[in-house]
Amino acid sequence: MMTFFSRFYTKWSLLIGGLILVYLLPIWLFPYFPTQDGVSHVYNSQILTEYNNPEYRFRDYYEINWYPFPNWLSHFSLAVLMFVFPSLIAEKIFLSLYVILFPLAVSYFLNAVQRGRHALVILSFTFIYNYLFLMGFYNFAVSVPLFLLALGYWWKHKAQMNRTRIVLLNLLIVITYFAHLISYAFILFSIALLALLHFRRDFKRILITGCYLLPAAVLLVVYLPTSDLLAGEPPEFGLQRLGELFANLVGMHVLVAYAEPPSWLSGLVSVFLLFLAVVTIWQNRSGKTAEFAGQTAFLCLTAVLFGLYFILPNSIGPGGWVNDRLAILATLAVFAWFREFDKIQWRRVFTAAVTLLALANIVYVGVVFKNLNAEIDEFNAFVQRVGKNKIILPLHFDPRGSSERVGIFVNAANYYSLDNGCINLGNYEIQFDYFPVRFNAEFERPLDEKEWVQTVHWEPEKIDLCAYADNVDYLLLWDTPDTPIVAEAIEMCYTLIASEGRLQLYSGKR
Repeated sequence: MMTFFSRFYTKWSLLIGGLILVYLLPIWLFPYFPTQDGVSHVYNSQILTEYNNPEYRFRDYYEINWYPFPNWLSHFSLAVLMFVFPSLIAEKIFLSLYVILFPLAVSYFLNAVQRGRHALVILSFTFIYNYLFLMGFYNFAVSVPLFLLALGYWWKHKAQMNRTRIVLLNLLIVITYFAHLISYAFILFSIALLALLHFRRDFKRILITGCYLLPAAVLLVVYLPTSDLLAGEPPEFGLQRLGELFANLVGMHVLVAYAEPPSWLSGLVSVFLLFLAVVTIWQNRSGKTAEFAGQTAFLCLTAVLFGLYFILPNSIGPGGWVNDRLAILATLAVFAWFREFDKIQWRRVFTAAVTLLALANIVYVGVVFKNLNAEIDEFNAFVQRVGKNKIILPLHFDPRGSSERVGIFVNAANYYSLDNGCINLGNYEIQFDYFPVRFNAEFERPLDEKEWVQTVHWEPEKIDLCAYADNVDYLLLWDTPDTPIVAEAIEMCYTLIASEGRLQLYSGKR
């Protein structure tokens, strides 16, 4: 019995488990998880949960898009959790599952390629609270460990793929699809490329690999013809942004969320990654890499992913942050190529160093969360004054507060709509075909444009605020309007209910 448990309770598992617990603290120590889009996902998931609840009027305003598009995973998971837990607790549980899954997926992926590189798992903790996660891109965040699990599973069993393993692999890829399209597309691409490299002299095995990936790949064929990704102008590929993207990659800007990059954290992570590359090249100088058969294949995969990072545009259709997403996938993929020190003394020193870095990172995150929660508390001062099933028009003129990169107030009006059935006219998700909630055809919009919510957020001077006042129960104003026309319309056509600091709550003509 003791032998059985000793397989799991090793010094490495205890260290990684301890770090996971520490990395969960920022989620649970503070009331709010400060992101840009996160609370929007929570609100729209609550619409799914309460859509048929007669106490709310969601059916009068919204319709559900049940199409099998990517981005369903977080909304479905949060909606299910909200049948049991309050909305913000459901969010914390979902985010906790992500934090737990991330290092476990990295560990599984690395062990599938070559066992024993525990320090790399510890280094991966610095990637958990990355820029895209703290932007509130929950679906993409969860898709990253799913990408690593699927890639590791295929590599581990590539030579002995039976029926059960093929089903499990396709299931992992399908789940990744319902998390995010980019991770899904690149897991198919990565497996295909690795199969070509590993089975390069066995055309039959390559063909078989392509065949058993087809069931999962069908989803791409189903989704793309109906997607806005193919609408509008074709994306521009090229090296026009080579210098900028190179600086972002070398500085690991994708790890900087609340300050302008680079930061001390991103700089240290870059140094560690460069150091690992040098160590790997040095230890491979003898050419004796038979024990690490996948090293060349994963180096080639990483090179291709980084190449795509440099030539792909930042946006394809309505989908953005393409380069940042690829930077995370490619950097974690290169972990499979890295080797640790052969000498135990150097390995211990490196492990201690990355452990200290991981701990320093989470302390920094905790301090920032504490400060941002105070600002969100200020923003939410009038939540209890908003009535049930009302319509809220948010106008924000300080989208970031002390956060220099993530707009923690851009979608913060959703806090005023949680648990009370309110309708947020700043609900940006309704204008995209890869989210489940949209306003129905009868809803009277402030502008007759497809992406009118963007106007609410960024160009409110284009809205006739006086003419639309009859449709609004509350106008939520954060900071001072940029243009006199907006300030005058608010003063003329809305009634001030409460004011505190940068926050003002008005009633409409109703």
